[in-house]
Amino acid sequence: MKTIMKERTVTPQQKKKKKTIMKERTVTPQQIKALQAQFHKMGFSDEDRHGFISQFTAGRTDSTAGLTKEEAGLLLSRFNKESADRVRKQARALVKQIFSLSFRISCLNKNYTNDTEADFEMNKAKINQFCRTRSKFRKNLTEMSLEELKEVKRQFEAMARKEE
Repeated sequence: MKTIMKERTVTPQQKKKKKTIMKERTVTPQQIKALQAQFHKMGFSDEDRHGFISQFTAGRTDSTAGLTKEEAGLLLSRFNKESADRVRKQARALVKQIFSLSFRISCLNKNYTNDTEADFEMNKAKINQFCRTRSKFRKNLTEMSLEELKEVKRQFEAMARKEE
């Protein structure tokens, strides 16, 4: 039995596609700007930034311009995730502080307990009601941005001081 090998023809488009896959795409100018801004925001010196990039690329490059588009995208997504996690932690801490302050304010939770889950939910509902009707932002505490939470905390602190 003879096997007949069929010759495969490759089109110019397939050749071009294969070449672009083989080449690593370089970082975009927008990614370079975003990375440098993020490094600056995080307090990295030029030397620290170069060392970080060198370590990240296993010594292949120490410059943001030497990164591939994929590497830059990965770094930016990690930085953004860390930033979002940091903001979320700050917001959670502010909500806890506001909740604690509410127990010093008579129109909210003063002289009320927080012993059961039902008590907790009721106290939370009173705070949200107050925020929807009397805060500057007119929305629930959990829907506020970090800056809005800071301002509401100041409002609660002022109210608590007046009741002392």
